[in-house]
Amino acid sequence: MIVTELKPDKCFTVESKIPLFKMVFEHELETSEQGTDVIHRVTFSGLLSFVLGPMLSKQLNLGLPVTLGRLKALAESHGAA
Repeated sequence: MIVTELKPDKCFTVESKIPLFKMVFEHELETSEQGTDVIHRVTFSGLLSFVLGPMLSKQLNLGLPVTLGRLKALAESHGAA
């Protein structure tokens, strides 16, 4: 994975590439009345996206609540967003 965008305390984007397939993970932090909102987007592209995308989506959705919860906690502990 390669970090392609980084704005401290605001957002970061990472990309993962293999031949014929690319995943882009975007993360944004926004301040809300409840603390910090974490916005997460995943984009699949390339010729293999129709095969790998659905397979990876299932795995990502299983781990996503834990991952985003940890990112929220980290951001709030450092006063981000």
